[in-house]
Amino acid sequence: MPINEPLARPKRKDAALNSERLVQAAREVFARQGLSATLEDIAQHAGIGVGTVYRNFASKRQIVETLYDAAVDSALSEAQTLLDIEDPWIAIVTFFEVTAASQARDRGLCETFLGHDSFGPNERAAEKIVAVLSPLFDRASKAGVLRKGVTVTDIGPIFAMLNGVYRMSDASPELWRRYLTLILDGLRASDRPALPLPALDVASFTTALTTSH
Repeated sequence: MPINEPLARPKRKDAALNSERLVQAAREVFARQGLSATLEDIAQHAGIGVGTVYRNFASKRQIVETLYDAAVDSALSEAQTLLDIEDPWIAIVTFFEVTAASQARDRGLCETFLGHDSFGPNERAAEKIVAVLSPLFDRASKAGVLRKGVTVTDIGPIFAMLNGVYRMSDASPELWRRYLTLILDGLRASDRPALPLPALDVASFTTALTTSH
């Protein structure tokens, strides 16, 4: 009779605690420094050796995916509920305010959405962003509350612009709200002339999000 393979031993209690500490440390470091933070930065913040990081995670990419893949999916799930808001314009405003607030608190989340170095949405995630948010923008367009020519793919450049404000607002963490208000004023339907250039098409939007920066 073949000898049964030994059962995999559960993580020792201290190893499990190290893993939890690492994930929390990574969340705090990426939120403050963005995805350019190193594994050494995470280890130092957690108060452990960098070797312990590698025993828990094969790479920095694995940590980023552990933290942010679920966060992006959760944000999109919440965005779907915005269709329950009766006023199409208020739904659009709420989407930008909630998303911008999350990104302002967490540079890593912002860079994951926008793409940073080799990190960012894959093609499937980028297409999901368009699929989930299109009904929100289509409804607002049909209601006549969005400026002519505004489309869901405008969110990429808009959040890229806001990212510049997040980076310069240490002395005033809510500074982004001023500039988001100016942006929203430009998105709302009015007697302004048509926008000078078309928005990105879906293919170009996907490429912009998934290409390394």
